[in-house]
Amino acid sequence: MKKKNIPNLLSILRILLVPCFVFLFYNEHLLLALVVFLFAGLTDVVDGYLARHYGWTSDVGKILDPFADKLMQCAVLVSFATKQMIPLWLPLIYISKELLMGIGAIFVFKKKNRVVKSAFWGKFAVCVFYASIVGLVLVNRYVTGAAAAVLQAVISVVMLGFALLALLQYFRQYFRSKS
Repeated sequence: MKKKNIPNLLSILRILLVPCFVFLFYNEHLLLALVVFLFAGLTDVVDGYLARHYGWTSDVGKILDPFADKLMQCAVLVSFATKQMIPLWLPLIYISKELLMGIGAIFVFKKKNRVVKSAFWGKFAVCVFYASIVGLVLVNRYVTGAAAAVLQAVISVVMLGFALLALLQYFRQYFRSKS
């Protein structure tokens, strides 16, 4: 195995962790599912560091990495929504946003023959996403009643707000590059 393939292998590992998360989550092992989710996040950080630091980037990696991330994020949101840990509107809007970004990335690739890479706001939104999921697990585990519902809603709005901000920044970046 060549060292330059490590980032792509880490992305593949993240894809394989998605069914592990789902299995643990639906078998009432919420904390273990959270550990799998956080481990996936750690592999994302390591893969990004290795790819950038050592120049081990590839067009395959630029597609595989965000695909693995979005697959895990969508699996988490759908899982949480089915257990009423978040409002149903959150995964609906979030997944729609991801589809829009995917379509936009395909459009840019076809038009400019380049893969869109992540920018600061996208990375920041992912950090907010991970922190929000940890917060939602803690709320689900330790808070009850109306307080839990309010906290779930606040965390959901903050998470979605940063995701939409990232989307707007990508559109802004695209339209600036056209002028």
